[in-house]
Amino acid sequence: MVDSNPGLSLNDDTDYGLCFVCGPKNECGLRLQFKRVGDSVTTSYTPSDHHQGFPGVLHGGVVTALLDEVMSRVSVVEGRWTQTARIEVRFRRQVLVGQTVTAVAKKVSERRGFVEAEGRVLLPDGSVAAEATGTFAPVPDDALAQMSAAYPRLSQEWMVNRNWGPGDLPLPPEGALHKKSREAGRGSTSSPRT
Repeated sequence: MVDSNPGLSLNDDTDYGLCFVCGPKNECGLRLQFKRVGDSVTTSYTPSDHHQGFPGVLHGGVVTALLDEVMSRVSVVEGRWTQTARIEVRFRRQVLVGQTVTAVAKKVSERRGFVEAEGRVLLPDGSVAAEATGTFAPVPDDALAQMSAAYPRLSQEWMVNRNWGPGDLPLPPEGALHKKSREAGRGSTSSPRT
């Protein structure tokens, strides 16, 4: 991660706030708050009954959402928006309802504008509940503007790339992301972030 602060907050305090994972206005969501710690991004979460799978156990999809969101924030630290192109999660231990966990992510590398990140969900004793790797594709300014058009503060203050100039986005050929995710193999979850 770069050391300078390009001016993007890690948290949504705009007129939107409805993201399932980080939106402070989403009553059904996780309402995560992120912070930078050294070269990592971190957040904490205490699961409620609403997000369980097996009785008393946090649903694996929510664990995956925690990892996806914390890993995607490593590019926001650098003033750029990305979306998930690939994510692979390995579950190691159950997360119990009511048990506070910490999700931590850091940038591993960057190639042709695609950010590679790794993340972990840690139990209170420091053991790893789940770990993931992900590839995050750049989101062009016109796409950010289109999806945030109904929310003036979101589009003007937060959903802007501050670290890429016009023409700097190294976008893959049409359909390349879908082809790459199909080639990644079975057992991984691959879908665009919303």
